[in-house]
Amino acid sequence: IWRGLPTPPLLNPEQSLGQLILGMLGRNRNKIVQISADSGVEVTGAELHLRTVRVAQNLVKLGFGTRSSETIYAMAVRNGEHTAPVMFACFALGIPVNTMDPSFQRDDLGHILTIVKPKVVFCDSETLNEMLAACEVTSITPKIILLGNKIAGYTHVEDLLLPTGIEDSFVPTHFQNPDKQPAILVCSSGTTGRSKAVSLSHSICIAHVASFYGFQSDDVAFAYSSLYWLSGLIMLLAGTAMGATRIITRETFTVQRTLDIVQRFRVSALFIPPTQAWAIVNDPTVTASSFASLRFPFCGGSVVSAALKRSFERRFPGKFLEVAYGLSEVGFAVTLTRKEFYRDGSVGFTRSGVEIKIVDEGNCAVGIGREGEILVRTKLVFSGYYGNREATEEMLDGEGWLHTGDIGRFDEDGLMYDRKKDIIKFGNYQISPSDVEAVVQGIAGVAAVCVVGITQENGNDLVPRW
Repeated sequence: IWRGLPTPPLLNPEQSLGQLILGMLGRNRNKIVQISADSGVEVTGAELHLRTVRVAQNLVKLGFGTRSSETIYAMAVRNGEHTAPVMFACFALGIPVNTMDPSFQRDDLGHILTIVKPKVVFCDSETLNEMLAACEVTSITPKIILLGNKIAGYTHVEDLLLPTGIEDSFVPTHFQNPDKQPAILVCSSGTTGRSKAVSLSHSICIAHVASFYGFQSDDVAFAYSSLYWLSGLIMLLAGTAMGATRIITRETFTVQRTLDIVQRFRVSALFIPPTQAWAIVNDPTVTASSFASLRFPFCGGSVVSAALKRSFERRFPGKFLEVAYGLSEVGFAVTLTRKEFYRDGSVGFTRSGVEIKIVDEGNCAVGIGREGEILVRTKLVFSGYYGNREATEEMLDGEGWLHTGDIGRFDEDGLMYDRKKDIIKFGNYQISPSDVEAVVQGIAGVAAVCVVGITQENGNDLVPRW
């Protein structure tokens, strides 16, 4: 078994996320904690605290703030000015929130809606038509609240930001056992069939997501990732908990937009997937000084090749592109590289508070250099797949080990190397082979089909079919 250092979490997991977030915003009340790259609007800790409280209280006023075992909210929004207070209000009320990507089409939205059955859905105005179509197909009738443009007949997030007159009396929800209370339902990668809803408790979100070591209080942090992605959640939770300044945008990635944001705001912590990293490295307008402000460039979400890491570090001397291996069920990276301590193809060392073992087909642990399935164990265990006990029991064994389905090995120095299971990554989207197979199988004349992804250095998978 390979173990990280037994250091405690940076933050106290014996509290709710609402208590943590509102407490940290209160301590950083005069600091600018969020800046919109689109509008230039700056928000202090005190302002974000007030907005969070107002959203929570106005939800209660509308009759949607009561917590129960079946009450879930959902969000399918970009990183706009009001995304954070909505998310934080859910935490403060103690109501679990499912995060979907705003680019989802009706089929994917409908699949997740069927699992979580949310009472309230926050979605961008641009996503409304797809969301309505998904609700119609699934016969689910949530209260829909819009972010972005206002549309007649729908509650808008600005309606939730109106003064209540009782803001000073608000107290965030406290749990006796926060490790048993779900805070976020994230979508799994969908490697064994369609995506499942991974239930992460308040304690896991604090100990794993919000305690991400990469942030410092003087950091300026940026990522394009929506809250559907673990990197987006880390950016929001860890950035806020550590007192960093988060840069947000509703726009999508381009190299020039990235350069503008990094240089205009002096970004020091940057999260990018391999496709974006390759685009940056290969753009002729990018110079060695383009990312002079970067302290912590991080790349993940799919396979980061040694060629990409080396190319990035040659292009930007003195900048180490950190690489990790993680999974939604843990809520964070379980391995992470350490600057110059890297070997081609590795994904880093076991992180603090993590145990990893490699097992053969008979579930027996194997030693250095031997390949096998990667099993992961942490002190805090994920709460299972929401509404899917069978899948939970397949993933999590009686000793607390998570069976990832990925193949990996360790070298003599404790560096791990992994080969991902069959999820396909293309253009920063996760595609389940079974979804593609189902479409092809429906074509007249097709007797059988198998879809696989072939990894390329640019981070996109080629998709041959047989």
